[in-house]
Amino acid sequence: MTQHLTHGGLPDGMTRWQFFGLIKKARRQLGLSNGAVSYLEVAISNTMDEDYVAGRICGFWTSVTKTASQAGLDRRQVARIEGSLIEQGFLAKSASDHSRRGGYRRGGRIGHEFGINLAPLIARAAEIQAAARMATFEEEEAERLRARIRKLFGDIRRLCLDVATEAAEDILPNRRPSTIQSFERLKQVAEALEAVWEDFSAEVSRGEKSHQCDISPALNTSKENINKTCRAEKRRDAQPVRTTPAQVALLASKPLQELIEVYWNALDKRGPLSWRTIQMAARDRADQLGIRSGVWQRQCGMLGEERTALCLMIADRNSERLDGYRVRDAAAAFIGMARSEARQGAVIDSLLGELIGNVGGQRNDA
Repeated sequence: MTQHLTHGGLPDGMTRWQFFGLIKKARRQLGLSNGAVSYLEVAISNTMDEDYVAGRICGFWTSVTKTASQAGLDRRQVARIEGSLIEQGFLAKSASDHSRRGGYRRGGRIGHEFGINLAPLIARAAEIQAAARMATFEEEEAERLRARIRKLFGDIRRLCLDVATEAAEDILPNRRPSTIQSFERLKQVAEALEAVWEDFSAEVSRGEKSHQCDISPALNTSKENINKTCRAEKRRDAQPVRTTPAQVALLASKPLQELIEVYWNALDKRGPLSWRTIQMAARDRADQLGIRSGVWQRQCGMLGEERTALCLMIADRNSERLDGYRVRDAAAAFIGMARSEARQGAVIDSLLGELIGNVGGQRNDA
């Protein structure tokens, strides 16, 4: 029985409290309640650092009453939380429901425990790391989306069209994106306001000004505004990618494949591979290659997230090659490829087709 309670250890260099910090960060992504996080904090506080070494038992046998007191919960809440965490695959119970919990240590090492075992939680450390990275990404994106929503409200108001303003307020009546906590809801609001802006600004440009102010503001012809307009047009005109997430994973470099595996476990639950997983893995790989987040966001704004991820995958994979398509600096190649795609299009499709042919040729040679 003891052998089944052991685990493979935390990732190198990670302490138990750093591990808990990741759990707390990724609470929503992992589907954990605030009560569950409080319970896990108590659970980890009732273990020792050496319990997280590979091959050890990591568990605790503190009574339900004492655990409830430490977590600021009642006994029934603790029982429900434990049951939920066990059902979700985060904990294992080595004690029966109504038996007394107990255990002992020998030389600081747990020799036996009859309570709650944390081995399943430790085994999911990579998934929890990925979920925490996703939480950080969504926090950053949420701030960008809130700024975009505020700007869209301003742009729509400056159209001086009552019907446009009413349409925008139907989407977000209080005009305050700071009140929206859901990342998905923020995306929906931003996309809906983009549609309102595009529809009514198009009417204004065609001369339908019956509801406009008598004195229209002068057109903004600054270089910055022209560049923004060009980028928006490029983004709207972008063609759908001609590949699938599964094929991208097959073509990717080994480091990128490892990141895809992590996000595939965390986001897709090992189901059909999604573009979201590819995008998150590509963003992490870009960070590993020294591509600044601001640069990555600009390319996503011009090309869209899927085509930007494809640029990264191709540049990264080509840095491993030894033929004429080899690139010495994957980061520089990524930036150059993204710029070329933004200027003339079809660059990604051409290079992707070549890479598919090259990989296929290698398999045939084998």
